Amino acid sequence: MTISPPRHSDLLVVGGGAAGLSAASVAARTGSRVTLVERDRLGGDCLYTGCIPSKTLLRAAALAHAQRRAGAYGIAAHEPVVDFTTLREHLQQVIRRIEPEDSEERYQSLGVTVVRGEARVEPDLSLRVDEIRFTGRSLVIATGATPRLPDLPGLTGAPWFTSETLWELKKLPGHLVILGGGPLGCEIGQAYHRLGSQVTILESAPRLLGSEPEAISRTLTSALREEGLRILTGCHTQRIEQTDGRFELLLGNENGSLERHPFDALLIAVGRQARTAGLEALELAREPSGLIQSDVFLRTSRRGCYAAGDVTSRLQFTHVAGQQGAYAALNALFRPLLRLRWATSPIPRVTYTDPEVASVETEMAGDAIESLEIPLAEINRAITDGAEHGVVQVGIDRQGRLVSASLCMPHAGESIALVALAMRERFSLSRLLGLIQPYPTYAEIHRRMATRWQERHMGPASRRFAKTLLGLLRTLDGTGS
Repeated sequence: MTISPPRHSDLLVVGGGAAGLSAASVAARTGSRVTLVERDRLGGDCLYTGCIPSKTLLRAAALAHAQRRAGAYGIAAHEPVVDFTTLREHLQQVIRRIEPEDSEERYQSLGVTVVRGEARVEPDLSLRVDEIRFTGRSLVIATGATPRLPDLPGLTGAPWFTSETLWELKKLPGHLVILGGGPLGCEIGQAYHRLGSQVTILESAPRLLGSEPEAISRTLTSALREEGLRILTGCHTQRIEQTDGRFELLLGNENGSLERHPFDALLIAVGRQARTAGLEALELAREPSGLIQSDVFLRTSRRGCYAAGDVTSRLQFTHVAGQQGAYAALNALFRPLLRLRWATSPIPRVTYTDPEVASVETEMAGDAIESLEIPLAEINRAITDGAEHGVVQVGIDRQGRLVSASLCMPHAGESIALVALAMRERFSLSRLLGLIQPYPTYAEIHRRMATRWQERHMGPASRRFAKTLLGLLRTLDGTGS
């Protein structure tokens, strides 16, 4: 199809994932002329290879796991039979149901000019797609990130996958080995194990989920191992070997020997790197990690050029990309009259394992002078659900305000929202204590943490004062001794 260049645009956007779609949508709603270029499908990783298919897979895995555990409730338990073909079809149905929200037709209806193809950005911030030139006053780069691959001899020819290609698996692997014990490795590992695969997670660091507190990592690791996943930390991968059609991953030991781990499928989940193909002519300043440098207004090192989402942010989450896209678009459109500061704190993050892990912290997290750790076994709803394997850890400053929180518990992703709000509004724990939580729910954990903090700070002097006051009241009532 021949591409006809539109009029000069107010805003050019490269990339049709969460950040790019947000930028284009916000800009179009202001009445601006917007051109959006996407090399593949609108919706990006989240819709096709990330959030949506992975959470659907986790739901299927949870149903399978529930069948195995039903005996404790007097319901006949049995080993589930998984029809992987039907599961794959269901994943695609879910994607198709959500797809119209991110479709080309929807964005065209908003007034966005959508162009399919590989964009090359010129030094003057214009774009070239199939030799057609598109011009604009400002540019937002939202090209996202791509899985990082390790330098692993023998990888070529082996059945390896990334978060982008995992969904091409036609059958359930007998043995899935996962390189990387971060959120992706833990989520997919637990899901495939519950569906019937043997799963081994290999992590080079000393523990899983290295960005989370040790107590949270320890709790989740214990839960995964109890389910039967094999987890090895401090691993040093050497190479992949193939013998008689059988693939093995070789690990180096401290004693110099090699461990062999056979696999039918290898998932590489060792991180992501910025996707910057086609941007070379801009010569933008980069972080050591390769991310495009941007300031608090999402400006890059080139005037009129902004960046949003995974291409510039270390917080590679869809909710971050969406917000950054909106801020970048408004700053780009109305420069130099408008400068919206993108707030980097507090931003919740969630790992959708069972139990879920959710964390949030403020920029003052280093000001914490005390911490509280509450086992989930203290929450009655967890007992009724048979989900006592969890813990909550929070950091508190001198004013009794939460500055960090990590939850390892069912529905942690929902529960963390109230904590994030308390941090943003700088509520003290005493204010949380005054908030009535429905019983029995997991939200009771908020009241429990506030009560625990208050008990800790009601010292001997407070108790003596209360005792004296009660004695005075008894005397006045004539009930004292």
